[in-house]
Amino acid sequence: MAASDKPHTPDTPDGFPVIYTNFARITHGPLEFLIDFKRSSPEHPDADSSPPLVRVVLHPVIAKSFLQALQENIAKYEANVGPIPQAGSQPHVMH
Repeated sequence: MAASDKPHTPDTPDGFPVIYTNFARITHGPLEFLIDFKRSSPEHPDADSSPPLVRVVLHPVIAKSFLQALQENIAKYEANVGPIPQAGSQPHVMH
């Protein structure tokens, strides 16, 4: 993705890294949750061959708050835009 193609919202500071991802692998240990964000592509069509773009490490309390915030935002999105289909329920489209 070229720098000019990066999504920008009014609250995104200049120079702030924006990374497109279409896959996340979530694991956990006794003290933390790990989210590896990845991007599948023709060169890396499956999750195992795609290198992580970024890893986010969350304390369990923060992970639970993140889940709640994501659920609330998905509900707001669907109220405004319409239902989000389940993964795998539509043909995969690559751009």
